[in-house]
Amino acid sequence: MLTIRVPHLRRGGRMRVRIALLLLLPGLAWAQVYKCRSVDGRLAYSDRACADGGAAETFQPPPLNVVEQDERQRREAAKYQDQGRRWAADEAREARRRQAQQRRDERAQARELDKARRRCHGLELQQRRLRQSAAAAPARKSLAERLAGVEEKLAAAACHRFQEGA
Repeated sequence: MLTIRVPHLRRGGRMRVRIALLLLLPGLAWAQVYKCRSVDGRLAYSDRACADGGAAETFQPPPLNVVEQDERQRREAAKYQDQGRRWAADEAREARRRQAQQRRDERAQARELDKARRRCHGLELQQRRLRQSAAAAPARKSLAERLAGVEEKLAAAACHRFQEGA
């Protein structure tokens, strides 16, 4: 690699000189290129002028303009930054949409769980009442039998006066 020593420049300044030289070197590498069209119409590219009387067109590389190159690089960088911002905004928007959907799903699931919990509680109350009435049924039956026996005795006592032989 080409090394240029500039003692009075600090490291950052030397780096700038190297970068400037690297930007100029490609321009030195261009050679003159001839585009030759032969008599039969074929194209040939060469570093020498056309030998067999064909028409020659000299190809000149575009001039190396650092200002235009910097501006083009800035435009490309700005384009990529804009694209990156758009992608980030799209990702953020998608993340917000997914979070909102997840919250809606969680609320719907919570409503379903509440509904199931209330139904379960209602079934438990109904079961408790049925157990209580089932437990009370024999007591009611016994009470009804005793009442029937008392009614019979009262009826017999009340009707005793009216019976023959009394």
